[in-house]
Amino acid sequence: MSKTQGKNAFGMKMEIEEWLVGANYKIEFLELASSYQTLAQKVGRSEQIETVALYEKLHDYFHLIQTNDDEVPGQVPQELIEQHIQKVDDEQRYFCIEGNLISTKPKWNLCIPLYQNDKCFGLIIHTFLNAGAAKSFMNKNLSLDHFESLFAQGYERDRANSIGIKRDLLLQVTKKCHGSMDIREVLKQIVTALNQIFPNGTVHLYLTHEWKVDQDLSIKPLMYGIENSNRFAEHAYLKGELQVERAGRNINIFAPLRGKQAVYGVVELEVQMDKPLLKYEIEFINMLADTGGNALENAELYQQSRNLNHDLQLINQTTHQLNTHLRLKDTISFMTKQIVVSFGAEQVGFVLFESGGDIKVMKGSTPAFESTSLLTGLDQLFIEMKHNREPQFIGDSQNHQLFNHPKYRTLLAVPMIQSGVLKGAVIVLHSKAYRFSYDSFKLLQSLVRHSTLAFTNAMLHERLEKLVITDHLTNLYSRNYLDQIIYESLENDGYGAYLLFDIDNFKQVNDNYGHQTGDEIIVQVANILKGSIRDEDVAARWGGEELAVYLPKVELLAAEKIADRIVLAVAEETNPYVTISCGVAYWHKEDCPMSSKELLKMADDGLYAAKKLGKNRSYAQQELHAYKEKA
Repeated sequence: MSKTQGKNAFGMKMEIEEWLVGANYKIEFLELASSYQTLAQKVGRSEQIETVALYEKLHDYFHLIQTNDDEVPGQVPQELIEQHIQKVDDEQRYFCIEGNLISTKPKWNLCIPLYQNDKCFGLIIHTFLNAGAAKSFMNKNLSLDHFESLFAQGYERDRANSIGIKRDLLLQVTKKCHGSMDIREVLKQIVTALNQIFPNGTVHLYLTHEWKVDQDLSIKPLMYGIENSNRFAEHAYLKGELQVERAGRNINIFAPLRGKQAVYGVVELEVQMDKPLLKYEIEFINMLADTGGNALENAELYQQSRNLNHDLQLINQTTHQLNTHLRLKDTISFMTKQIVVSFGAEQVGFVLFESGGDIKVMKGSTPAFESTSLLTGLDQLFIEMKHNREPQFIGDSQNHQLFNHPKYRTLLAVPMIQSGVLKGAVIVLHSKAYRFSYDSFKLLQSLVRHSTLAFTNAMLHERLEKLVITDHLTNLYSRNYLDQIIYESLENDGYGAYLLFDIDNFKQVNDNYGHQTGDEIIVQVANILKGSIRDEDVAARWGGEELAVYLPKVELLAAEKIADRIVLAVAEETNPYVTISCGVAYWHKEDCPMSSKELLKMADDGLYAAKKLGKNRSYAQQELHAYKEKA
């Protein structure tokens, strides 16, 4: 006969109906326990019952559920009860223990184990001052079978309802988490579910990624090693196993957010409980964390795939555009714009490491790289990069030796290497610290790696192009290139001026000093020309000792002043001393339109006139103007 089938087990003047009324006819364990304790107190006035306590068996202890005495301990070790249970037969399921089992003073403790499917799930303890009162209470010989049966039903129903609620909630969370690729929504669902099951608890999240989350979620830094102050969170993350910390009534559970590939953080539940968590409650927390971890992994992989797709599109688009732009300045400008837009950068610089050790900022970089102070602040970084040829990621320049700048805090630097040769570097800056992510750093490396060949080709193309259109002695443009520029200006501009120079008495220079010195004189004059004009002006070697300058969109008076300044500079700066003569020609699309041939003829006539007037001067030929005005 099982322990739940025994009869004549235990007597007391308590009625089932009154008990059920006290429980509001709810066959629920906690409601029944509360009603039983109230009813036992009422009966106890005549039966000399001092204390009534109901316990639930959890793990190795019986944990308090209901009592009429605040000094009753919260738990009773199973080993103190188990040895008596084993001695009780099916007919007599109760037993007495003398001593201070649940009281501070020795008393008689009448213990009644509760069974469900032959397994003890609870314990009722009544205390009496003496053995007579306890024996008298036991000898009433009224059956407790119905009480025990209802307790078992209530316990099983509570357990089933609790498990069912958690399963339903877990199913809802799973659907919502795996139906969303929003990491914020996934984290919110995990916290909401735990708050529903443990309304008095507090939930914290330890995350490994810098995800954007709702502000009302409690986020703690996930640290490990010497600086870590929470070993349980560290162990949960590193081991991937749930950890439980107990301190009195305080219970902290640390469940890892596990995916299939990694652990993405730890969820901490901080709750106060009079009893430990049941096994299925811990399993629920573990399964909820696993559900969240898998959902986080899916969302992260989805976001990574989107980012990867975006990165590949950016790299492909950039590579395509770079291959269609052969002009180096256009290439740099395009890349600068791409990095500013894609990375949120404030300043982007492309620098070349020249053979002499100088740093050359390439045109198309943002204006900040025109600052000498910024380039000086980058000196140590350039030295390090030339030595190790490694990319650099500086999150906060105030804490870094390679780059310290009062305005720019975050720096990304990637070397441009082609065929094993260090060509230069790309520098990306932002005024806020830790502005760029590590993913941005890796993407920049890919962009630079894919674009370096295009930069090299563009530089090679311009170098070859310059060789074709440049005079090898003076590094001025060739006559053919000058003719092309004049032709385009006559087509597109409204006016312009042309200066034709000739070194005076150049034959005597060659005769007196030799042809090598003559070449040096030509180079000196060419350098004076280059230093006296704008970037958009074109200086060329016309032939022999004749040099020319074309000034687009320059009026006649300004052209004459430029010519006079150059003539004066040559006379003052050349060594051996030489002078030059200059013919000035001017055209205007409305007042004096002309062809390139006419323009060159006018300058040549002006040069002839300057020579005739004594050399070392400029002359603006006006006859054609006067002729057209008369016409």
